[in-house]
Amino acid sequence: DAMSMFKSLLDEHQGKQARMKEEVEVSRRAALAAVSGLTESLVDTVNSGVVEVFENQKKIEEEARELQAKAVKFARVTSEWVRILSGFDKELREIGDFENWIKAVEHDLTNLTGVLEYVAAENGGRGGGGSEQQQHRPQ
Repeated sequence: DAMSMFKSLLDEHQGKQARMKEEVEVSRRAALAAVSGLTESLVDTVNSGVVEVFENQKKIEEEARELQAKAVKFARVTSEWVRILSGFDKELREIGDFENWIKAVEHDLTNLTGVLEYVAAENGGRGGGGSEQQQHRPQ
């Protein structure tokens, strides 16, 4: 009977061991599933952050290209304005030069008129050549 008792204890022990093994396997699978879920969640979180950063970087690069294009256009427009204003300034200077030339001619003509009047008066005072001048002058 000791043998059957020993056999019964051995069977009981092996049964407990098998149940424990099964419980450990179930716990191991549950732990693996939990770790796998956690890993996926972490990867998704990191990936969503990476995707957001990548999309923001694309937006920034696009805006930088647009800004560069606008800067080039602004430079062209500014250069055109400078060219137009330089031409306008040149024209104004030429008008000023023309006015100065007109004033110089007017001054020269005034001097010439004065000299001619003086010469005419001198010639008229001597009795010669001034009669024509006096005939044409209104009385």
